[in-house]
Amino acid sequence: MRRGSRFPNDQAEIVFSDVIIEQLEALGENERIEVLAEVVRLCENPSGKHPLRAPLAGWNTLDVLGTESRVVYKATVEHGVGLLEALCMGPRSDSEVYDMAIGISATGLLNEDEVTQLWEALGLLDVVTEDVGLEGWDYRPEPAPDGMRRAAVSSGLLDRETADLLAKDELEAAMTSGWGPDGVDPERALIAALERARGSADFSVRQILEVRRVDRCSVLMVRAKSPCARRAGHPGPHRSA
Repeated sequence: MRRGSRFPNDQAEIVFSDVIIEQLEALGENERIEVLAEVVRLCENPSGKHPLRAPLAGWNTLDVLGTESRVVYKATVEHGVGLLEALCMGPRSDSEVYDMAIGISATGLLNEDEVTQLWEALGLLDVVTEDVGLEGWDYRPEPAPDGMRRAAVSSGLLDRETADLLAKDELEAAMTSGWGPDGVDPERALIAALERARGSADFSVRQILEVRRVDRCSVLMVRAKSPCARRAGHPGPHRSA
């Protein structure tokens, strides 16, 4: 993308090559978070600072880790949807990162369907979504099996509307922890489910449920080949369920 260009609605699908995932795994925790946060911020300014020339025409670079290293990436818009592909990272000196990028891109690695989505990468790298400027719960997951939902409702743990908004692991948490000294405890069940959704106790139950009730983004992502499950109008990276 040319300087000054933007993604539609400042949103993009972000994918990583296996190479950069391995490179991120080798970093310390704080460095890993710093690099990922910078990549996420490219959704707001994808044109970068240093467009590359042939044989890497179309690729760009992002300075990271105090400008000591660079991430080589490509920002495009396909079928009206932003796509950001992170290829590799390496030292700025001696053109090492560019030699690496040329070798990787020549294999057609990022032309394959098997690339790592941002959200999957965060899990692989054990990084909390909030650490890189994202909300980890503002999407609607695939609902739990109908039988599980019916069981939770019939037991009195949850109402049907709420049960329909929960993923399988969240509903399992509700059914496991939703019991008090006097039996069924709907409040405890809901908190257990949403602790699973949020990943910590620092959250608003009402906010999570309200966000899941609103319309979905539903943009069809190029690589994931699935609609975005985040809330309509979300900032930054798209996400599949």
